[in-house]
Amino acid sequence: MQFLKVTKDLTLSSLSNIVGERNVDSVLNANSLERTVNVGKAFNDRNKQLASASDVDYQKKINLLNQFVGDSDIYEKAALGTDTDWKTLAQYGCFTDALKIPEEVVLPLSEGVLGNGEPIPTKVYKECMESLKINTYIDPTIFAEYNSSASGNAYGITSTRTMASNEKFGEFKVPWGDVCLYSSINEKLLQFPVYPESLDDGVSANYDEMGEMLYQYEPWSVYKSSGPREISFTFKFHRDMWTGDHRDGLANELIRGCKANCYPNYNGSLVNVPMVSMYIKGQNFITGIMTDCKTSWSGPLGLDGFYLICELSLTIKEVSPTALNYTTMLSKELIS
Repeated sequence: MQFLKVTKDLTLSSLSNIVGERNVDSVLNANSLERTVNVGKAFNDRNKQLASASDVDYQKKINLLNQFVGDSDIYEKAALGTDTDWKTLAQYGCFTDALKIPEEVVLPLSEGVLGNGEPIPTKVYKECMESLKINTYIDPTIFAEYNSSASGNAYGITSTRTMASNEKFGEFKVPWGDVCLYSSINEKLLQFPVYPESLDDGVSANYDEMGEMLYQYEPWSVYKSSGPREISFTFKFHRDMWTGDHRDGLANELIRGCKANCYPNYNGSLVNVPMVSMYIKGQNFITGIMTDCKTSWSGPLGLDGFYLICELSLTIKEVSPTALNYTTMLSKELIS
């Protein structure tokens, strides 16, 4: 089971980008929502109407919680919910700030997706049930020693899983910020956890040859153009390199972000082609259009049943932001 965290600013287009166009209607139906442009606002307004509804009794809370014993992060969110959260969960099967995702739709686990597939510990489950029967609410200190969320919760409890991840990678130097890809479409930087394994760089000069002339030993060459410069980058990384948990979906965000730059963005009849820039150690190595993006998977299978090691290859054809000639090429630095 999965839930997707949303805000009141969520649009139908944004939801489509997250779950896929073909899954939008299925997600809306699962949450009893109509198709509208401002999905987040409609979702928020509907949930607010439940504020005056009757409170959920402890027996109903137990029945609701029993649905989430297989996903500890969802269980914790439900257990520590407000009265309105409980009412929304009982009425619509979703949270006030999270949409229910149908079983046939599977999203990569990330900070905005709940449903980690980790069963709630028996000790925590028993204490929650006891707290509900005695107090009709769940004491948040029950989760102080065990917290399944990636960023803690409203009570400021630190995530043990995040702490373990930091310790695991504390002795390794991951070059965050050294290698970045910028896209003109969303104006964001994609950060790579590694340097390129290899890259091929070079330019070519193009000449036209004149037809054969009498008594001419060598053909006449007439200058036509130089370039375009084209570079291929190859990155090899492990899906655990972000947080120590390959189910966080961050490797997929990098891969999808790169592949998206091979497609234009349509705005009516206007076609916007993304321009990308590869930055290495803060310097622009090349700016142009991405003509190729490939992934090659290998290594052992992770807990989610997919390969852990990815080899990502990118090819960028230069569209130089400045005029190039003999003099400017002589003055360029090594990384440029």
